[in-house]
Amino acid sequence: MEFELLKAIREKGLKQRDFAKIVGEHESVVSRIITGSWEIDPLRKFKWSRALGKKPEDLFPERE
Repeated sequence: MEFELLKAIREKGLKQRDFAKIVGEHESVVSRIITGSWEIDPLRKFKWSRALGKKPEDLFPERE
């Protein structure tokens, strides 16, 4: 699960719905990635991290 992503969204004072609008995604896509039911692709990692003012590796640590 992408807890760092959810934490960063909340730190910005946003709800998942607000963040989804900012990054041009459907709210369900954001939710599925946060819960871990979908794997996030590299382009989204970059775009979403940039929208939150974070580095991709800080929001999406590599799984072993």
